[in-house]
Amino acid sequence: MPHKLIVKPEAELELVEALEWYEEQLVGLGSRLYHEINEVLDEIVANPEYFQKKYRNIRVRYTFKFNYGVHYTVERDTVYVHAILHTSRKPKK
Repeated sequence: MPHKLIVKPEAELELVEALEWYEEQLVGLGSRLYHEINEVLDEIVANPEYFQKKYRNIRVRYTFKFNYGVHYTVERDTVYVHAILHTSRKPKK
């Protein structure tokens, strides 16, 4: 049975900013990123324990076409997405 998914506001904002940036670069590119992130989220919800832990309890599932990592934790039957970060960009402070 799939887990419940909660995307934290910070992660949602990071995704929105990335989608806007990619869409400014090339029309339709933001949409492609959105679909890839959705596929990743579907995989995580279906099998959250599959992806390895990177930092204590935080697991990361990386995208293939775009250089993003979805950082999440699992608590009982819920997946919490804490960040959606570009792998080459320094995080904001």
